[in-house]
Order: sequence, then C-alpha cells, then structure tokens
Amino acid sequence: MLTKISKIHVFTIAISSFLTACGDGSDNTESSNFTPTPINGTAVDFYLKNADIKFDDCENKFIKTDTKGNFSFTTTAACNESALTITGGIDIGTNLPFTGTLKFKKMDLKNLKNGTLVVSPLTSLEYYLEKAGQSGQLDKILTNLGLSNINNISQFDPAKDGDAHTMAVVFIFQQLATQIEDRLQTINKSDGSTAFTQEQAAQITFDTLISQLSTQPLFTANSAKIDSAVLKNIINKAIDNAKAKMNDSNIIIDTTFTDQISSNIIAVSTAIANIAQNGGTSANLLSELQKNPDVLETITENLKSPIYNDLFLANYDIASIKASSVTNPLNINFANLNNTLAVQFKLANTKSELNDTVALAFKLEGSKGSYRENLNVSINNIQVKFNNQGSIISAKIPKNTIINISSSFKNIQQFQFSVPQDLVINSNGNISVNYLIQSHGALKDYYNNYINKLPTGSLIQVTAYILPSTYTINPQLNLAQETVTIGTSKFKSSALTGYFKLN
Repeated sequence: MLTKISKIHVFTIAISSFLTACGDGSDNTESSNFTPTPINGTAVDFYLKNADIKFDDCENKFIKTDTKGNFSFTTTAACNESALTITGGIDIGTNLPFTGTLKFKKMDLKNLKNGTLVVSPLTSLEYYLEKAGQSGQLDKILTNLGLSNINNISQFDPAKDGDAHTMAVVFIFQQLATQIEDRLQTINKSDGSTAFTQEQAAQITFDTLISQLSTQPLFTANSAKIDSAVLKNIINKAIDNAKAKMNDSNIIIDTTFTDQISSNIIAVSTAIANIAQNGGTSANLLSELQKNPDVLETITENLKSPIYNDLFLANYDIASIKASSVTNPLNINFANLNNTLAVQFKLANTKSELNDTVALAFKLEGSKGSYRENLNVSINNIQVKFNNQGSIISAKIPKNTIINISSSFKNIQQFQFSVPQDLVINSNGNISVNYLIQSHGALKDYYNNYINKLPTGSLIQVTAYILPSTYTINPQLNLAQETVTIGTSKFKSSALTGYFKLN
C-alpha cells in the first residue's frame, strides 16, 4: 500500500508550522503564552502495539504506540489541534499485523478531558460521519451495532470500559472495515497501477458502512453474530461505490471479492460471538480468546492478509544484512557487485496470483580511506506480480516512468529520464536495477565509471528503500522508516542498510 504503512516503523519527530490551528505563525505573543499540555492515549482494535500515529494537521508529526497500545505526546504551539490516523503495528489479541486504519477527528487536543483520548473503530466512525456531515447519525448507528450507554467516544476504551459483547462487536466491525479496505487496495487500473490509496479505500469503506448502518442492524438481535444478508449488502455496495469512484469500464473486480470477505467475517463473528455470549468484561473476552487456541486459530486464519514477510538484498537474507556493519561487512566481489542493486521479497498468506505497485530506491556509497563516491537511483513505479506461493514472477517499469539519478560524480550530479517503453527488471525472483542501468546508455556509462573507480577493499554501504502500495511489510521485520530524496523523487518507506567489502 503506497501509504501503508502498515499497515513497523521508527520515526524522528520534526514539528513544523501548523497554520490552521495557530494562525500565520507570526504571532509571537500567542506562542509565548502557550502552555504545553501532556496527552496520554490508547489505540484499540484489541490494543495495537508499535503502531504508527500520524498527526494529520501537523506537518511531519509522528509517534508510535508502545507494547501495550499506549502513546503519549505534549502539545505545542505549532501542533495542538489535529486529527489522528493510526496504521500498522500488531494487534495483541490476534498477534496479526494491523492492516486497517483508525481515525480520530480533529479537535483541540490541549482541552481533552483529563488529557486522555482513545482511538478506536468507534472514533473512526465518528470521524467519517463528521466528514460526511452526518454527525447526527452516530447514535442511530451505535444502536444498529447493538451498542448503548457510550457517552464520550473519544475517551471510551472498548477493551477496558466495555463488556464482552461490546468488545466483540467493535472488534468484528473493525475486521469488516479492514477486510474491505484491504481488498479495495488490490484493485488495479487498466495501466496496472493501484486504483486506491489506503486513505481512499478507508473513505469508501466507511461511507458504505455509514450508509448501510444508518438504516439496519449489522448483528442478529442481542448477539455479536453478524447478519449474513446485511454483510453481503455492505460488501456489494462497497464494490459499487468503488466502481463509481474509478469510473473506468475497463477495470474488472475479482468476482470472489464478496464471497471471500463474507466467509472470513462470518467465521470470525461466529467464533468470537460464542465466547462473548458467556458474558463478562472485555478483558474476560480477550483472556478467554487467548486460552482457546482453536478459536484463536479460526479467527487468525480468516483474518490473515497477504503481507511482505521475507526480504533479501544482494542475495543475503535480512538477518545477515542487519548483522553487517562497518566493522563486520559482508563479502562481495566485482563480478557480483551488481547484486547490491537487487532485492527479493516474498508475500505470505497468498492464495492466488497477486499484483502490487512498488516504489524502490537505492543509495550506494563506496569508500576507502579518503576516497568516497556515491550513486543513487529512485524508481517510483514498479509493477510486480506474485504467484500463489508469494514469489515474484514478473516485475516491470511501465513506459513513461520517471527515473531519478544523483551522484557525487562531477559529470553526473543529478539527472532524470523517462523510460521509453515497458522494461522488465526481474530474474529468478529478484528485482534488479541493473536491467534499468544496462538499458540506458548514459546511465550505463555512469555506473561503469562508478564501479571501475572503486578500489579493491572498498567498503560499500547500500540502503534499499521499499514502499509497496497495496500490501504491508511485516512490522516484525523491524525495518527502519526513512525518507529518501533523490532528485525530484521523495518518499518515506521501509529501509534496509547493508555493508559490503569489495574483494
């Protein structure tokens, strides 16, 4: 998912001017009179550990949840009024990566009651209702979800304040939203690119849920078992809404879309409802779920989404790459130097052939003593196809894709070019930038000049930046999140750095 973020990140925090909340930034009196306010929050699917929190209205403001789904921050004059978006991380109830989206509507954060907030599927519902100008429908939809006596959604923690039934309903509601979002992000345009970003998929999903739940209950009476007829109506309506947004008659949506989601959600709903019917608190629900491995397995098997779960750089696995360092480099010879510009990744939980669009960049720096040269390449559109085992079977750069290059070489510095025709860049499951290099005369000359100047014994530092648009990279790979800028190309992605010694 190009924005996903997974649905696994390490962030630095940079606070920029927030004009909407703080005027034009020139009022020094207002800034000097501002009193910072500490805020404590919680992210709930079940609790989400190591999830990414973006302050939508504060430029470049990101934080993460801890291992229990908690987070904290202090308001500043530059960032004190914002909506929040939570993605990624691991659900501690299922131990699955969270591939959905949680939202919290824009509000004055410094005036939160007791300085606390909870971001949950219910605050997502509130966010999208407000965005649609339908805030007055909230109570009706809560009733149609079988929920009552929730007075302040922004501080209601379903995993702590609710009973088992409430937590079951909220959890199933979110799984339905996530399943639809994930499937919408697998739809490709006729040119092979993804039709919807994660944000767009979430918008379509919640617009559909709001429309349907404004008029009818989602669950059978006094139960957390989902109504199968209503469920299918919601999924089919989401497909119709997606088609209307795309307005492209050439796009064909997988005919199994409805049946796959419906089957998954019914299985999850039945399993968790059977536990919830015993009553007790939301904490009891989680405890009983974790004490019943068969039930938990049923839930997790039906909720698993395709996810990037394996990564190789220069034919070395991720463990070897992470273990490499300036003082402990991996060996590589001139004949295999091209492999430093090759990555291989694999999707887990695949049941059919799948497609994704990936942005990929490499930064290479060769050094020995005082000698130091770098070469950087960025490609923002690689269309990748996977087989039903999750292995790469094809990868191409589409015609007219812009390639950005930069280098410390005086005769390169920085340039870009457009690919004149579709270019296949895969072999034996690897995606290799070397195919691109060899296809372009000037770039080939620059690259050959670069590697020919590297003396034997050089330390080669390579960072690969990988940003899928449809499927997330497993948070448990613990990849850093870094922003890469090469020429006019700039994106934030998972990054993996390896160190090699040239033999």
